[in-house]
Formats: sequence, structure tokens, C-alpha cells
Amino acid sequence: MVTSAQTPDSTRANPLSEDNAEISTARNYTLAQLSLYALKLGTVGFGGPVALVGYMHRDLIERRKWISEADYKEGLTLAQLMPGPLAAQLAIYLGYVDYGIPGATFVGIAFVVPSFLMVCALGWAYVAYGGLAWMQAVFYGIGASFISSAWR
Repeated sequence: MVTSAQTPDSTRANPLSEDNAEISTARNYTLAQLSLYALKLGTVGFGGPVALVGYMHRDLIERRKWISEADYKEGLTLAQLMPGPLAAQLAIYLGYVDYGIPGATFVGIAFVVPSFLMVCALGWAYVAYGGLAWMQAVFYGIGASFISSAWR
């Protein structure tokens, strides 16, 4: 039962508030570790946003225990409400939980930059070598594989 002195939000401690300094110092990971995790997941993660969100749950909550289940669920809910890339928004939120705006910025950049660079490299290769028969065959093969995976 919620009394007048207790609001539903006061039952959950805010890790960024000054009143809960003991909670914010209890993190067992650094911003660099979380950013490196996001960089790795953004580089080699495969399977779409739902798979990447599942990898984050497995790695950050179950294995490493860096993020609480409540923070993860809150971030996932907010990411689902907003338009845009689900996995990137969740990663940004998880960076924000303990490290605020700098955490959100570093984790977001680390998660998005690898795919941006891959698209830039593919675009450059297509412009530079798109007229060659073997390069056209490569791009047709890539297109066919994406269409077949989307068809399932």
C-alpha cells in the first residue's frame, strides 16, 4: 500500500541522485568496459535488433551482472516506445543508467560506428568496383541473402 509519504517512484532508488551515493559507487564495471562491450556487439553482433537485445540481456545481466533486471526492462520498454533502432536505443539507455549523458554518448557512438563504417566501406567498394562483373555478382549475392533471410 502506498502512503502519502511514499510514492510508487520512491520505492526504486535512482542511481544518479546524490541521496543514493552508495548505490552509484557500487557499480562493478567502468564506462570503458561498457563502451568496449558495445563496440564489440556493434561490430560482430548479428541477427537483427531482437537478437542484439537478447545478447545484451544474456551478457550484461546474466553473465556479467553489470545491469539490474529492472534497469534493463525499463530501458527496453523506453526503446520500444520510441521510433528508431531498438538495440542502439537500449544500449544508449544502459550507458545512461550509471554514467549519465557521457555514458549514453560513448556507448551510443561505440555501438553505431562499426555499422556506419561497414556501410561506408561497402558504398566505397560499390562506387569504385561496381562496374566489374565479379563485384556485381558479389552485390547480387548479398542482396539475395538478405531477401532470403527476410522471407523467413
